[in-house]
Amino acid sequence: MRRLPPLNSLRAFEATARLQGVQRASEELHVTHGAVSRQLKQLEAWLGVTLFDRSARNISLNSAGENYLKTVSSALDLIAQGSQNLQHLKAENTLGIATTHSIASKWLMDKLNLYSQVSPATEVWLSLEQRSTDFSATDIDLAIRMGHGPWPELHCLPLMQDRLIAVCSEGLLSSERRLKVPSDLAKFTLLHDRDPDTQWQSWFIANQLEPIDIAKGPRFTSSDILLNSAINGQGVALVSEVLAAADIAQQRLVQPLQQSVDLGVYFWLVMPREKYQQPQVRSFCEWLLANV
Repeated sequence: MRRLPPLNSLRAFEATARLQGVQRASEELHVTHGAVSRQLKQLEAWLGVTLFDRSARNISLNSAGENYLKTVSSALDLIAQGSQNLQHLKAENTLGIATTHSIASKWLMDKLNLYSQVSPATEVWLSLEQRSTDFSATDIDLAIRMGHGPWPELHCLPLMQDRLIAVCSEGLLSSERRLKVPSDLAKFTLLHDRDPDTQWQSWFIANQLEPIDIAKGPRFTSSDILLNSAINGQGVALVSEVLAAADIAQQRLVQPLQQSVDLGVYFWLVMPREKYQQPQVRSFCEWLLANV
């Protein structure tokens, strides 16, 4: 049985030594300065050897640390290379897709169910990400992104146009609280997706409407939670027409006002240029573009 030091301590040691500082190491490893310092002390305690010379402001490798760094760096390089080699063995019939939880739950899953019928041999790996996709992860082939593209560093295919529309639960409306004209919104709670100033305000401006107080009302970090809040009768939401389409079709939501904000092409297929040359990636992109 191998007697090995804690892996996190080795990573903290290698990063601190390579970057010549605890602060830089903490930023790379996405942990606190204190966490890195504790990992270094844990490693030294496990080894029974001091690896750094420390002063009030600086930390630097001593001779023991320099020798140990060569061994640790070589070992981590071997682990990284071996892991990368395995990842490159990913079967040719697998397809890694990254997107947000909102796009996946409100739109993409139905599409993937259909795609599995026309391409049953393809195994889809779905990764849910709220931020821009890190394509250095080799299991991600393409992403479905919302925004005002294209992005010059990526191969971008326009997927769908979109609009912002106002929706709510039909049960929210009554004879006492009708929503017939935009000014009626003042009688309702407005639901916000992240930044209300860039959505509700743009809706009023785009439709040349007299604005109302939009500062109040709950805010949500994702569109699917916003839509579910509207379905539950908590207020009126301004949402993506694409993401709301299924809920409207199944009468979980209604669109009482016809005014909208045209977002243009707002859904994109994005990927590194070399990924689009792979047969399974190109095949899926062509199918999805034909079936939006």
